[in-house]
Amino acid sequence: MERRNRKAALCGLTVAAAMAAVGPLSPARAVPQHEPTPQPSPRGMLDAMRRDLGLTAEQVRTRLAQEADAHRAAAAVRRALAAPPAGMWFDKSSGRLVVAVTGAADAQRVRAAGALPKTVRHSRAVLSALVRQINGRVGKGVPGVTGWGVDERANGVVIRIDRTRRTARTDAFEKTVRALGGRAKVPVTVERSAQSPRQQDGTVIGGERWMPGSEGICSVGFSVTGPGNFQGFLTAGHCTRTPDQAAYGKDGSRLGTSNQGGVHSVNGREGDYGLVAVDQPGWTLSPAVAGQGGAPVPVTGSQEGLTGMSICHSGQSSGWHCGEITRADQTVDYGTIVIDGLSYTNACSAPGDSGGSYVTQPNAPMAIGVHSGGGAATCGNFGGDTITIFQPVGEALAKWNLRLKTGSP
Repeated sequence: MERRNRKAALCGLTVAAAMAAVGPLSPARAVPQHEPTPQPSPRGMLDAMRRDLGLTAEQVRTRLAQEADAHRAAAAVRRALAAPPAGMWFDKSSGRLVVAVTGAADAQRVRAAGALPKTVRHSRAVLSALVRQINGRVGKGVPGVTGWGVDERANGVVIRIDRTRRTARTDAFEKTVRALGGRAKVPVTVERSAQSPRQQDGTVIGGERWMPGSEGICSVGFSVTGPGNFQGFLTAGHCTRTPDQAAYGKDGSRLGTSNQGGVHSVNGREGDYGLVAVDQPGWTLSPAVAGQGGAPVPVTGSQEGLTGMSICHSGQSSGWHCGEITRADQTVDYGTIVIDGLSYTNACSAPGDSGGSYVTQPNAPMAIGVHSGGGAATCGNFGGDTITIFQPVGEALAKWNLRLKTGSP
């Protein structure tokens, strides 16, 4: 009976996929199909940038050129400075990379690298030390406290609080953090909202999706290769918790194995990323990232996401949506798990987007991260602040010695 029910469920998913597949193929796709291979085009992503960032086509082109220059300057700054700067962010008003430094010598090096220096009081080491103190005070969690980290632009720290879950413990924690900041003379920012972030797996059927055998529906991140002729794709760690679980493509047929050997899923303080092996006959990898109703774009490499930069993500529920990176290297408390090193954006998302792709520069897209979670205000429900969170892609590539499947812009 169980086997028959499983077969019926897969048939239903296949029919649903056929009805819903109005967009291009996913990064890992079945070969034996009669439809032609789509030609990469940035149109869908550019349209999303104009819509979501409120820019004209000319303003999009200008901003992308400025951000490309800022990324090059960021790489030069890291080479020039002996220690990590107190902060780096893209300033859209000037179109330049701003780097927070504590001394005149570093300011001169920053100018020589093509960025704007901003002299601040506290070094990155001081700010990171305060964040570690906050980690110790949080323990197993504080009601209403959803995250914390360095506030680069303010040369301080930030804590995020869901005011709908506030208790006396929340108030006491906020008072403690302010006191810690006061002793170090470090500014403390408190961001309040009416939402708590959550890891966005779900049962929404849309465009580019994959299905863990018993863990809902998630989105494909990026196609990768690795040691021993490994082929597969990156996704969210909370989508790959079960070892050696069958993985199914958007048409309902099996494409591979999730969390092979039980050592390819991270969902904790280290991060939120997982790996699916594409090991079934008839499947191949593509460098493309696609969104519902938008043309695919080929990933050309990977890049760090800097605060202030524009970014676009593609998920099986929401398709292409764009925004800006609002904070980087933050700790997020999802209520059931605490994760370090995540980044926030103001691009909308929806349940089922977990694991989906974050890219920048549509004319030569660079992989930035995979979708981790968001708030209750989804792309179809603007009932509050937009909370969207991603896991930087570099950690997963380094951990498992992976290489992105790339294409030409």
